[in-house]
Amino acid sequence: MKYKARPSFGGTGPLVVTVTDIAMPGDEGVAKADDFVVFVPGTIPGDRVAIRIVRREKRYGYGEVVALQEPSPYRIEAPCPHFGVCGGCTIQSMDYAKQLEIKGSHLRQSLKRIGGIDVAGGRFSEITSSPLTYFYRSKIELTFGSDGNRIIAGMRESASAGGRVRPGVVPVPDCMIFSPALGEILAVVEEHTHSEGLFPYDERTKRGTLRHLILRQSKSTGNIMVIIETRGDEGHAMGELYDRLKKAVPRVTSLWRAISNRPGSYIDYSHLRHEGGERFIQETLAGLTLNVYPASFLQPNPAGAALLYEEIGRIAGSRQYGNVLGLYCGMAPIELLLSRNAQKVTGIDSLKGNIENARENASINSITNCSFLTGKVEDIVMDRGFKKPDLIVIDPPRSGLGARGMSLMTALMPATLIYVSCNPATLARDLGRLIAAGYSLERVAPFDLFPHTSHLETLTVLKRKGK
Repeated sequence: MKYKARPSFGGTGPLVVTVTDIAMPGDEGVAKADDFVVFVPGTIPGDRVAIRIVRREKRYGYGEVVALQEPSPYRIEAPCPHFGVCGGCTIQSMDYAKQLEIKGSHLRQSLKRIGGIDVAGGRFSEITSSPLTYFYRSKIELTFGSDGNRIIAGMRESASAGGRVRPGVVPVPDCMIFSPALGEILAVVEEHTHSEGLFPYDERTKRGTLRHLILRQSKSTGNIMVIIETRGDEGHAMGELYDRLKKAVPRVTSLWRAISNRPGSYIDYSHLRHEGGERFIQETLAGLTLNVYPASFLQPNPAGAALLYEEIGRIAGSRQYGNVLGLYCGMAPIELLLSRNAQKVTGIDSLKGNIENARENASINSITNCSFLTGKVEDIVMDRGFKKPDLIVIDPPRSGLGARGMSLMTALMPATLIYVSCNPATLARDLGRLIAAGYSLERVAPFDLFPHTSHLETLTVLKRKGK
């Protein structure tokens, strides 16, 4: 099949297109030249741009902006000085209300296209916006690199910035979504590691020490935990680093080191060493106090997460449950919240650290009707012969339930199932299967926990038919 637009791709000049959408869950603008779809990084819906085709497949291509001929009415000046180079906030140049509209539309389209689900009427709630659109994140993960002889800790350069095969590390002394304290912390860490004669780890040569710098901040107290991931376990005067950090930034109350010799860029918390200050920072949300450690999984937007958890509490608050099962529970904020409306809550997670954290959080909140188990969710539930629960809450990883998880749901078939997802595609797939197994979809409620990015959190409620 021939496309009318194809003859204009051969170097006779730029192609002028109007961007109509964003290719969620990515960040490229979407335009059409006749029937030919073109993805254009750095653009937003409403932009009219002159582009050059840089890659062409059979039915689609990728374009590079030559000139912005007419900016979109939704285009704003991104406040972050690193926007477009840092790979973080990819849609920060778009009006926030438009971001929400696009995310809600993407969720609806995913449900229909992948799950065959058309959510009509009041079952699809308006997307809940984040209480904060800047400085909302409680965690940032940075990579060590170098700029000549200078140590830097920054973000991996956006793949679209300069078209590099191996993106470099971009300094980010200012981050508009993490904390104003970032620059002060980076200055101390970079100067200290330089004075210690340390170098970034190079995956190709297997030389160097510094891998990642992770910062976690309690948004309720302002306290900050600093974690440095290194290759090898030499001391490197980490106690002195804590003293320097504490003096420069009094909000730094904890320093840890993660030691990893494994290949790849994955941050490994398997081997941790406490180097100074407190062992945890404490976050308060939805009426719960939570101890947060280096490896704790907690939604990185505490204020937004509180709205999500409170909504789950309202849903569950309509009745008292005898037996609640929380799967993929992490450090268990949802399970602890549901304990207020249940005789017994059991949380299960595959990571031992999450379960230890959950038990500690139950204790500090004086919650006694929750128990927690470590292991693979499917194995534990099947092996232990759990009494069929009244309510199951699942918050799986991005990959969703999988075949065994789906079999588990259809075997237990609770009267009510609450599914929290960070991936519209796998959510749509799983909801379609659950509906086919005998559930009705009662509610879809999206929450924007990640402003200026393409990510979205979604709360869904299902009821077993006949209940």
